[in-house]
Amino acid sequence: MYTPFILCICLGLLIVYTGYLIWVKKKLNLIAGYQEDVFKGNKEKLAKIFGLYTIVVGIMTMILPFALEYVGLYTGTVFGIVIGVGAVALSVYVMGNQMRS
Repeated sequence: MYTPFILCICLGLLIVYTGYLIWVKKKLNLIAGYQEDVFKGNKEKLAKIFGLYTIVVGIMTMILPFALEYVGLYTGTVFGIVIGVGAVALSVYVMGNQMRS
């Protein structure tokens, strides 16, 4: 009964920690597809935006089982849409900044 709650909280904490490493510790190698010699944009901005996005995803992952239990099943759909739209917006933002540099 409590397994999904515990699993999502542990996974969410791991995702938040990964976001912390990207944003604060500037561990850009944790970003899938990142190649330092190819990227031409501002690495500080990249670390901040990817780190914040990852932290938000982690927090949403921790909240998801509670929302599904107490609010309803449509929260899973909302969760998926928010994550998907955020990922697309983040990709467009990063590619746009890389093209300008």
